[in-house]
Amino acid sequence: MVSLSIKTTLRGGLLGLAAATMTSAAALAADLQELGFATSSSGGTGYMYAVAVATVANEGSETIKITPFPSAGVIENDRLLRNDEAQLILHTGGQAYSSYRGEGKYPEPFEDLRAIMPIYASLVQMIVMGDSDTQDPGDLTGKRVGLGEPGSSANTYVRQVLTAENINDGDYEGRPNSLTEQVAGLRDGNLDALTTVMGVGAPALQDLATSRDVRWLSVVPDTLKAVIEMNPSGAVVPVTIPANTYPKQTDAVNTFGVPIWIMARADLPEAAVSEIVTRFLSNMDRAREVHPVVDGTTKDFVAGATPPVPWHPAAEAALGEMGFETTSFTE
Repeated sequence: MVSLSIKTTLRGGLLGLAAATMTSAAALAADLQELGFATSSSGGTGYMYAVAVATVANEGSETIKITPFPSAGVIENDRLLRNDEAQLILHTGGQAYSSYRGEGKYPEPFEDLRAIMPIYASLVQMIVMGDSDTQDPGDLTGKRVGLGEPGSSANTYVRQVLTAENINDGDYEGRPNSLTEQVAGLRDGNLDALTTVMGVGAPALQDLATSRDVRWLSVVPDTLKAVIEMNPSGAVVPVTIPANTYPKQTDAVNTFGVPIWIMARADLPEAAVSEIVTRFLSNMDRAREVHPVVDGTTKDFVAGATPPVPWHPAAEAALGEMGFETTSFTE
């Protein structure tokens, strides 16, 4: 028979253990930093890349938890970061350059914008039906053209392509639709051209090429040269999509890529930044299991990407320690 004093002591000990466990859990929860990650459309490679980053960085971490979420594009991402509604974002070099300096669509300089790392080049991809009479972007006058949502990279860079082809707003029917809406419109015959800026092999485009006879448009050299001149140094790079990248795509496609960066505010703690960079780049095999788009993050790509804003010091240090050479930021 257990005495009352022993029962009381046992109960007190269990309560103390429970209290200590709850206190420890509360302390861990208090130390866990929740980081919202604004990305791209849910059907795009930017979102999938962010999921790969989050999966690898979160596994085993007791200090950070990254939660990616879709967005309308980099201009919205920039606004979310400015308002601390996101702590990590995807940004393009050209738009980040403008945001940092308060130019174009950004009336106020975002001097606290910092580069974490370049991840891959998101490609301008322009798609028409296989039987379309459109052979290159210069044939889109009078056509119904999907441009991507306002604030998206596609809405910005595709319009630059059309401007370089002497096709101005009003010369075509621009439709600022999401990628999902554009895919449906092209399939149903309600759209003459789909345009997007995303990595090669995006699931939405793979599915489209599998289910329909579609064709990618190449950007001619003179147009590419004009677009490069419209943008800051390093914001646009020539890229070729190899033949057979997509089902029934038998010809190589000449286009250009927009380097995509992970960015944050200057006040994101150095420990969190270092952990994100180190965990992700140390576990690329695991990241590839989430999505192969991470193959675009190579040492050559990182070394060749010109930062449009200052580096976050912890990111530059972590990249250097891992053998990734970085290009210095210059005003």
